[in-house]
Amino acid sequence: MPKSWSYSFQYKTGMARWAGRLGLELRDLVTSGRISPETHPRVVDLGCGRGEAAVFLAKRGFRVVGVDFSSVALNEARAAAAKEGVADRCRFVKGDLTAAHIPGVEGPFDLVLDLGTLDDLQGRAREAMAATVKRLSGPGSLYFLWCVHHGGDLPFTLKGILLRLNPKLAPGEEDDLFGDVFKIERLPSPPPSSYFAGFLMTRQ
Repeated sequence: MPKSWSYSFQYKTGMARWAGRLGLELRDLVTSGRISPETHPRVVDLGCGRGEAAVFLAKRGFRVVGVDFSSVALNEARAAAAKEGVADRCRFVKGDLTAAHIPGVEGPFDLVLDLGTLDDLQGRAREAMAATVKRLSGPGSLYFLWCVHHGGDLPFTLKGILLRLNPKLAPGEEDDLFGDVFKIERLPSPPPSSYFAGFLMTRQ
């Protein structure tokens, strides 16, 4: 499992290349009304980082709990929420997403958000985070998962080389992890040719 000090170091030194990623897919789901504060008001952002998604959602009326294990990222998230005037609708908690319980984070939530955290874990840690997603959701809850997703058939390009260095979800693994309790929809964007995927799952 990745170490929190490694992530904190990358945030502090500007090496966190994933920081600032909101995701067009999440933005589209909100602007289209598929996800709204009326239907899914209570959100948990697993691996919230600097809070970009949490602040985006809070500004649109959602109430968000962000969870991360990097104190550096959480401090930046709190500062961002205060700057944007949504600190009353955002709460940020330090926690281990693979733990059986995260103090201060009580489900069920209407929307569980994961913008590239599950795929960063492997083996038992990945299974443990999947259990966390199930524990924090309830019937009718949505789980939005954005991840690196491919079967290893990567081109010999710079992008392909970089993707080989990163963990991923293999095709079908989303069904193995979540198909027992979620109805899984793969969104049209990003397309399979990008080697990334967005899934919107509905808890049964």
